[in-house]
Amino acid sequence: MICDYDDEPQDDDSSSTKLPDAEKEIIAAKLFMQQCSTLTGDNLYDHLSEVLNKILSERPENVIDFFEEYSRKVKEKRFKPKNDHLEDMFVPPIQYATACKIIPLLKEPHDLDTEEQMLADMTRNDMLQLSYFFEQSGLGLPKSDMFALVLSMRKLIKTEPVASIRFWGKVLGLYKNYFVLEADLKEEECIRRNELLAELETEQLTETGAGGDTTATSLENLENEEEGESKGRKLPPIPKAVFKPLPEPPQEPSGVGANKKVYYVCNEIGDEWVQLPDVTPRQIRVARQIRKSFTGWLNQDIVTYPDFPGKERNYLRAQIARISAGTQISPLGFYTFKQGGGEGEEEEEEEEEAEGEETEGGGMKTSCLENRRYESPPLGDLLDSSMSFWVHHILYILPQGRTSWWNPSPKPEADEEEAVEEEEAEEKPVIPGPEPEIGPPLLTPLSEDASLDAMPPWSVRISSNVLPEYALVIVRSNLWPGAYCFTTQGKIFQNVYIGFGHKHVAQNFTPLPLPFVEQDYPMGPEIMEMTDPTGAEEEQWRIDHLPKLPLDAEGEEEGEVEEEEIEEDD
Repeated sequence: MICDYDDEPQDDDSSSTKLPDAEKEIIAAKLFMQQCSTLTGDNLYDHLSEVLNKILSERPENVIDFFEEYSRKVKEKRFKPKNDHLEDMFVPPIQYATACKIIPLLKEPHDLDTEEQMLADMTRNDMLQLSYFFEQSGLGLPKSDMFALVLSMRKLIKTEPVASIRFWGKVLGLYKNYFVLEADLKEEECIRRNELLAELETEQLTETGAGGDTTATSLENLENEEEGESKGRKLPPIPKAVFKPLPEPPQEPSGVGANKKVYYVCNEIGDEWVQLPDVTPRQIRVARQIRKSFTGWLNQDIVTYPDFPGKERNYLRAQIARISAGTQISPLGFYTFKQGGGEGEEEEEEEEEAEGEETEGGGMKTSCLENRRYESPPLGDLLDSSMSFWVHHILYILPQGRTSWWNPSPKPEADEEEAVEEEEAEEKPVIPGPEPEIGPPLLTPLSEDASLDAMPPWSVRISSNVLPEYALVIVRSNLWPGAYCFTTQGKIFQNVYIGFGHKHVAQNFTPLPLPFVEQDYPMGPEIMEMTDPTGAEEEQWRIDHLPKLPLDAEGEEEGEVEEEEIEEDD
């Protein structure tokens, strides 16, 4: 046992030495043996106690030869293997909730029958292949989310009347995000929705007319009551509003223009998909003037100036329409208006449909078909910075908020007899009507897009310079950050958007200023404040405004006054 002796020199005369304290030494040794290991948490004191207890209970022969074996068995008894991960592994609540939503999708039968295969076109939804392309491009979602999206879309097409569906993108919000799917409705569903929209517009016009008559009647009753209370005194008429707001452009029907596609959103994969309402021209116009971050709640109010007509679901739908119209692109030649040399009946029908779909105003093509004889341009052409080999295949949204211009003041249609009379009559000055809005046609090259403060609207790059024959061409929108399009050397290309849903602004965003306060009355002496006159000033004003007598009457009065004075003198 090591003892701590006093190192101080002692006198030679002292024959006795200082002995160690046994009790302190035992306590120090016991504390040393009770120090726990940093790896296992055990200590030597407890281990020796258990080994000795086991030896004394069994009392084997030649115990010195088996001491190490006893020590090993005691250690094995304490050892807890970590082979069973299901019992002790902690699953975070968010991951557990996501797993509970995806597990029911995995349990659904996925062997589609012939009828179920005709529900919707899922040919462009090979998410695992798209996940690989997204990974090569440096964007996209994790593979687990892409796989779960396919299962969720399969569930959606069984309940919704959609003809085709694809993954549009992801809109990031402050609290929650939106996964967005883009779908085409079936023709029967579009017809049904357009009929409901026409009935709703008719009801609104009827209610507006009835409301106007009621207002006029109430004003007349109010005037009569006030005249009766005034006891015969006639009051001025109640002022009426003369201002008439400009007519609002009608909403485009389902399957046409900005409402050609329908969109479904959800916050988490596995949640129920919610269909966004159709967009109106006013919502698009106001969305261009404001900048509001998404919260992730569809029923959230949009508090901005100018006032947005709707909730966050309407604002999200307006932004999706703007992003799609500005960033949905394709390689040159992938879409075409007419396929020449078609021999089959289907090709002839498609050609007639493509030629027949024109706008009411200027005969502009409103849709295009996929070119079956498409041949991909060379890699060098797709990487050309002029962007001449990339085109827009979505209609441009006019400043009015529609893809086709609506005339707010159309001319009444004249009969043939009236037309002849007008020709024979003298020429009258023609009042010019509103100038129609015209946008770029379909399949316009990206080289004609306007730049923003010397910044090119698009940038293009290649995924790998080592193996260009297997590389992807990635096009990025600089006006809408988060919008991408990639294409391979073959016929595969995809548009995707992952961002906050805001357009790029060169300077800081500045909201519109409030309008000037209108004056209730014109400034004049009738309404201006003035100091009250004194009594002398009022008397002088009365004398000055007395009626003046004619000159003859004044002479006669003077003569009479003189005669009266003479008589008084006599």
